[in-house]
Amino acid sequence: MDTIDATPSPQPQRNIWLVYDGDCPFCSAAANVVQVRRAVGDLHILNARDAFGQPLMAEIAAAKLDLNQGVVVKFENRLYHGPDAIHLLAMIGSGNDWLNRLNVSLFRNRTTAVLAYPVLKSLRNLALALGGKRPI
Repeated sequence: MDTIDATPSPQPQRNIWLVYDGDCPFCSAAANVVQVRRAVGDLHILNARDAFGQPLMAEIAAAKLDLNQGVVVKFENRLYHGPDAIHLLAMIGSGNDWLNRLNVSLFRNRTTAVLAYPVLKSLRNLALALGGKRPI
């Protein structure tokens, strides 16, 4: 009789990339607190203003995604933009602290993410204008 090894094989670690506007105070604050469940993979945060020349930035440009219109998340070789990105982060998000629990509860519902995103984008644009910053 053959024996079967019941030890689960380790899952390959996946990388999640969040690309945001580092000059936006709201975007920076959110990027610094967002967490994903450890089982999902490792979150890497990239300030788009400092990342020109990075392969991921070329990939975003080739996909014709405008970082002035929304953040980008790369997960499992797919790019998510704007409300789809915040919805994905909520779906894989960690509820380790109250800010992450709030993010998960608000944006886990795709409709809420789609409706809230224009408001978030307007706040970003206002913060950039008040701070004398230019779009990316």
